[in-house]
Amino acid sequence: MKVVIFPHLQRGQAPEIAKKVCLTLYRNGMVVWADSSCMKLLKEFPFVCFAPFDDAIKDADIAVAIGGDGTILHCANHLIGTSAKLLGINTGRLGFLASMEQDQIGEIARLQTGDYRVSKRMLLHGVLRNAVGETVEDFTALNDIVISRNYSRVIDLTVSRNDEILGQYHADGVIFSTPTGSTAYAFSAGGPIIEPEFSCVEMTLICPHAMAARPILFSPHNELFVTCQVRGEHDVQICADGECPASFPASHILEISSSDQMISMLDLSGNTFFDSLSRKLMQPLKDSGM
Repeated sequence: MKVVIFPHLQRGQAPEIAKKVCLTLYRNGMVVWADSSCMKLLKEFPFVCFAPFDDAIKDADIAVAIGGDGTILHCANHLIGTSAKLLGINTGRLGFLASMEQDQIGEIARLQTGDYRVSKRMLLHGVLRNAVGETVEDFTALNDIVISRNYSRVIDLTVSRNDEILGQYHADGVIFSTPTGSTAYAFSAGGPIIEPEFSCVEMTLICPHAMAARPILFSPHNELFVTCQVRGEHDVQICADGECPASFPASHILEISSSDQMISMLDLSGNTFFDSLSRKLMQPLKDSGM
């Protein structure tokens, strides 16, 4: 079994956890690979093979992301189009996407026996087209695709579903999220919590200037279209899973739909989605006696 590790080299305990993960994988008969940037960190382990991550993951069985939710999302982006499964180990603050914590590394031995649960997660696909219909940029997201304006200024947005106008909104922006992303930015913006293996597209406006503007859930079979009114060419941006944003000119249209790709996420610890929900998102309520 080939396993590629993906640690955040500047994230707190992640480098040390990466070393422990490598040893555990090796002692349990798995072939360990890492990106070339990890050579200095893992130089004491002669059994680790090195290559650019995108090359190493092509024929790998599993990728182990070590860090916070951002690290896991970044790793997931590299797995699209491969058959590799994703295991997240949390060394960040919330780590809602991770199925394991730092004190559960011993459970990694179960990768060899297949004693784990696989959760299939839908992805969002976004296509930005110019005024003549040419593709300018493609986006794929495990969590969300966000449209927002610089300096928290409001945008005039028009959203359509299958060529039918749903609404014209005056807001700071809009979040299109997967069920996986419903506990991320969309949750903070007042969106609902959705079981991650459900299939739908959630639309949540950011600070809308309307009393009746509420999140909407769409069937994954729908195609959504967004246009906006802006003053400057680089005034509004599109950001997928926190990656480098792209400009959204007024003459362009963004198409949002479910992707035909999926990400397989592993759970070795037995922690269910609702366990994580209670432990990580509801804990402040419990602590305050509510």
